[in-house]
Amino acid sequence: MESFVVALSVVVPIYNVERYLDECLRSLQVQTWDDLEVVMVDDGSPDGSAAIAARYAEQDPRFRLIQQENGGLGAARNTGIEHARGDFLTFVDSDDVIPSYAFGYHLESLRRSGSDFSSGNVHRLNELGTRQSPMHRRIFRTAKTGTHITREDTLLVDRLATNKVWRRSFWDRHGMTFPVGVLHEDIPVAIPLHFLAESVDVLSAPVYLWRERPSDDKSITQDRLRPQALEDRVSAVTKVSDFLRENQPPLQKRRWDAVALGSDLRLFLQVLDRADADFTRRLVELGNAYLDQVDDKVLRDLPAIERLKWHLIRQRKVEQLREVIVFNKSAEHKKAKIVRHGIRYYADYPFKDDPAQGVPRSVYRVRSELKLRQKAEELTWVDGKLVVGGRVCLKYLRPNKRLQQQVRAWAVNAEDGRRVRLSTTTHQANEFRLAPTVATSRKDWGGYRIVIDPAELGDEGDWYVELGVVNRGFRRVDRLKKPAAADVRMLGPEQVRPGVWARPHWVDDFELRLTVERPAVVLDGSAVEGSSLVLSGRATGTPTEGLSAYVQRFPGDVEVPAKVETDGASVRVLADLAALTDGYQDRDAIAGSDPYEDWSVHLRDGSGRSRWIPFAEDGPEGRYAHSGLSVRVLPDFAGRTRVRVERPQPLLTAVSWDDDVLDLRGDFPETPTGELSLVVKAVGRMEEHLFPVEAADGRFSASVPPTAIPNFGTKVPLTPGNYRFLLRTATGDNQWDDRRIGFSRELRTAKFPAPEKEGGFDLELKPDGRGWPVLRLGSVLRPEEQGSYAQQVLREEVYPKLRRKPVLPGIVFDSYTGKQFSDSPRDMYEELRRRGVETPMSWMVRNRQITLPPGLTEVRHTSREYFEALARSEFIVSNAHLPMWFEKQPGQKVVQTWHGSMLKRIGFDIEHVQFAGRNYHDRLRHETNQWDYLVSPSPWATPILRRAFGFENEILETGYPRNDIFHRPEREAVTEAVRERLGLPEGKKVILYAPTWRDDKFYSVGKYKLDLHLDLRRLYDALGDDHVLLFRRHPNIVDRVPNVGKDFVFDVSAYPEIQELFLVTDILITDYSSLMFDFANTGRPMLFFTYDLEEYRDSLRGFYFDFAETAPGPLLRTSDEVIDSIRDIDGVQEAHRERYEAFVNQFCPLDDGKAAARVVEQVFGKLL
Repeated sequence: MESFVVALSVVVPIYNVERYLDECLRSLQVQTWDDLEVVMVDDGSPDGSAAIAARYAEQDPRFRLIQQENGGLGAARNTGIEHARGDFLTFVDSDDVIPSYAFGYHLESLRRSGSDFSSGNVHRLNELGTRQSPMHRRIFRTAKTGTHITREDTLLVDRLATNKVWRRSFWDRHGMTFPVGVLHEDIPVAIPLHFLAESVDVLSAPVYLWRERPSDDKSITQDRLRPQALEDRVSAVTKVSDFLRENQPPLQKRRWDAVALGSDLRLFLQVLDRADADFTRRLVELGNAYLDQVDDKVLRDLPAIERLKWHLIRQRKVEQLREVIVFNKSAEHKKAKIVRHGIRYYADYPFKDDPAQGVPRSVYRVRSELKLRQKAEELTWVDGKLVVGGRVCLKYLRPNKRLQQQVRAWAVNAEDGRRVRLSTTTHQANEFRLAPTVATSRKDWGGYRIVIDPAELGDEGDWYVELGVVNRGFRRVDRLKKPAAADVRMLGPEQVRPGVWARPHWVDDFELRLTVERPAVVLDGSAVEGSSLVLSGRATGTPTEGLSAYVQRFPGDVEVPAKVETDGASVRVLADLAALTDGYQDRDAIAGSDPYEDWSVHLRDGSGRSRWIPFAEDGPEGRYAHSGLSVRVLPDFAGRTRVRVERPQPLLTAVSWDDDVLDLRGDFPETPTGELSLVVKAVGRMEEHLFPVEAADGRFSASVPPTAIPNFGTKVPLTPGNYRFLLRTATGDNQWDDRRIGFSRELRTAKFPAPEKEGGFDLELKPDGRGWPVLRLGSVLRPEEQGSYAQQVLREEVYPKLRRKPVLPGIVFDSYTGKQFSDSPRDMYEELRRRGVETPMSWMVRNRQITLPPGLTEVRHTSREYFEALARSEFIVSNAHLPMWFEKQPGQKVVQTWHGSMLKRIGFDIEHVQFAGRNYHDRLRHETNQWDYLVSPSPWATPILRRAFGFENEILETGYPRNDIFHRPEREAVTEAVRERLGLPEGKKVILYAPTWRDDKFYSVGKYKLDLHLDLRRLYDALGDDHVLLFRRHPNIVDRVPNVGKDFVFDVSAYPEIQELFLVTDILITDYSSLMFDFANTGRPMLFFTYDLEEYRDSLRGFYFDFAETAPGPLLRTSDEVIDSIRDIDGVQEAHRERYEAFVNQFCPLDDGKAAARVVEQVFGKLL
């Protein structure tokens, strides 16, 4: 082995990661800390991973490849350790990504602190981008240097090995190796080493991007229903528990056991509702074995919901445990009440005070749940004093009376602990969950106002605010945290006396600090001179002799020295531009990268003390071009100087409202190479809208009408939420370059509310927490209708009163809970209008997303009118579920049209429901008892509907009104209008791809993935000359439809009526969607792309008939099969002609253009 030593060894085990490996290794290659070696261990990978690793080893001498037979992750890591030659050691899993600054951030921290290892924040990486890893949020909320696991409870869940950099001497001293042949090998290494360390650095910025693999490629640790995963996790936590019993005081074992029960083993409890009998039995056995060696105090200190689960494990009550798991994962858990018995509080969870189950009441007692909740909503300077306002309370214990809660506050010096009592008052404010501006009667005494006088804090020091709250005898203490709005983060410094500045800022964007300081220099100018960025400032009177300077890349990368020049009255800091910009383009291309790199600027005096350089209040921003990049000199929110390196970014310089139209103007210091568009992109979901841009001479302008977005011939508002802005330059065929649009300095702290408009949206353009422009669309509801309490009042007080009033003549229609003007309710409405019925009619509309015809009254979803319509309308027509609180009164009639024939099982026929909460069947029974009529599409469907819904009233076997359009005389005229509305080219066949959603493919509750296996690029290459593809994603899916080829893919997901899309479709591609039953009316060919047939049929929902034998077209597994079938579509149609005819005869015998008439005559006969 070579004798030289590098600073850092990076061990990368490799096995079956061909899909991700290049991205991983590239992120290591572009690290800002380049004194490293990458030890790649090919663990017998059967795919092409070794070839990718070998290429890196050939191209970069820092990369070495070791190959061995497969032994598992632990064995591969151990091999890597044996070959590592660095002073420091880290591990990277080969499907993950490392931010470019991460290793420099680690090593700079360890250089300063001397700690045994550092551990940094973790973000999850998936197809949508990056997000904070939930399990790491609390651990890395704030940075800490030289801390220890015995002082920080959060470090007990810092169980990954990969987000750490270890001193090799520390690692070797304890002879640590990874377990071999098991999963969860990190736990028995990371946690014991935390206890064995003398000190540890906690880094708050993300140092590790932990991949969340897509549903078709789960890692073995993502699959929690694998018996091996359960066995190995229990083994891992048991090893740690044994280690602590043998090497630490009993308290430390109790702390760990609480984490094991409440976190590690909880992961497996939470999937018990989907587990088979063998997995369940083994979980109960292993859980009881672990509980045998756990102190009773541990269970007492768990949250009540976890204590209940482990109690049921102890009692081996599996069915009751499953019910609690489903409850825990449903909205019911969040809504559960806390009740008082004597002086104690208990959670109203399943089986509480149920004598049949015999669960002791003590199991339900809440302790740790009564957490301090706080948010800062105001931060301002008043007469040289800092005023902080916000709200604070204990969770579940609202201070309804003034005497129920007392608040105290102290300023605490972060270095010496000195305390100063602060002036604190409390006042009535909106309840914690509501914004302070919402009009509501739901107020409590949770408001606070704290005044900090910097004159009491001395000339220099770093201070935080400690909040003390006493509520009904419960005392909680915490630091003042959680800025609730962007403007709270943006307050600049104040000169409180000559030469002394007080600077409020939020540490890690979370905890309030007030720094009082005497800066030596205030920056008031910048320039580029040759190869240097020159920052110039005026001296404040503090001696400037002996000053040195450095710049440091955020969040804390290695220091880069800068030159200082001073004449006593002024100071110049010269930073090397190459040091600031070299390698930026490579780093910017790494997944998860920020759109810029920020550098802080520091002066260090003769004593070694380092200070930021404040930016003069009237100082000009600098903006310079260097090597194709933009280098900006600007202040951060706290008034500290930053140097920002980025690709040239567009900046808004002027914003105005013209009625409801937002006019934007700005600078873009780059000559566009293609067509420019303004992109309005939703935050948190895959939705974007493009608008034209005018650009000339480095300036651009665009207009956005947020309440009138074009939508297939109509205009609808954006849905409520936040939207960011990007400037998009077309760079090729379906390729583009997006640049995030920022604010110029003059606009950075401004707000731009739209003119108020009766009944309109609350519209505002403002900065987000990082200063980026964000367009916010609030609720369309009135202020008194917004918020959970207002809705509770409407639901529990207003609605029951309205039900006691007489029923009014009228019909209220609903399609997909207010999302569409479509489906059978629409056809019934139009039939009534054709017959001249004049009874009042209205339509449920959610967020103004529907354009209604003249004469049809809009009812805003969840408004007071909504509750009144449901309480008093004579007829209610819906194709979706009604709210659970709905109770029809005498004289009301409910018509349920449902929304499709059934291939997939529905209602009571679904044994294990994956998409609903506890008591789904009970709630369904309650709802179906409200229905008077249920529309059936066919004689085949009628018995299924009656059984699946437990429906005992009248079934209208009429056919679906929504299919009348296929047989009505206006069909051709509608077809031509739809083609024109979509802009379809003449002479090309139209393919419609409309897959259903997968119950188990989701990002979070209600946000389902586009599980796309159809290769659109292959379709375009093979068929693009004479076909176009309409793509209709299910409303539950949040992913964007990929755009492939020129004028080939048309995203029609937002088109309001799918039956109209069927009229222009020549070939339908679907899978298990009920659309097949409707499209059969066209007689045109259908292809079924069923790549996951067995899993979907056998594991998710189950089918009502043998789909493979009955489908009116071929079942296809691959994109090639789909392409071949389209090329030979006439032959395919002929081969399935008999099955197609049988399918129509069985499922569509009533579709004749008169279904709406039949329903109307039977239900509304008296109105005709």
